Amino acid sequence: MNPYRYRAALRATHPHADLAPLFDALQLRPTRLWTAGQPRPGAGGGEARYRDSYAAAALTGGEARAWSVEPLEDFLQRTLARLEPHRPAFERLAAGGGRGELALELSGGARFGFAVSAAVCEALTRLKLSFAIDVYPGPDD
Repeated sequence: MNPYRYRAALRATHPHADLAPLFDALQLRPTRLWTAGQPRPGAGGGEARYRDSYAAAALTGGEARAWSVEPLEDFLQRTLARLEPHRPAFERLAAGGGRGELALELSGGARFGFAVSAAVCEALTRLKLSFAIDVYPGPDD
């Protein structure tokens, strides 16, 4: 048994492109979204501006998902299959100097491990997505 919980998000960066159309096409609502050159909120006098465009959207909703509800491997395969029809958009993002990333947050109160299958690695590569993993030991409260 693997007593862990996880959250996942899709993140994208680009030197200048508006990333909202990509997330619209993916039917994902970004929790963070800005375009290069926009003023940064809270910057004194509005002079500070974002250097790059950025967007991030939750893939697991707001709550952490328990491995017993949906094993991580199943979630990854299902999510990547959902993103596959949008491969040309991810290829354009990468070709234009941008980067897409599947970000995973793991938490667990006990020692745990998991394997990422070759099929998941191949799907990430086809989609030009990086895979980021942040581990938080202890409960995910």
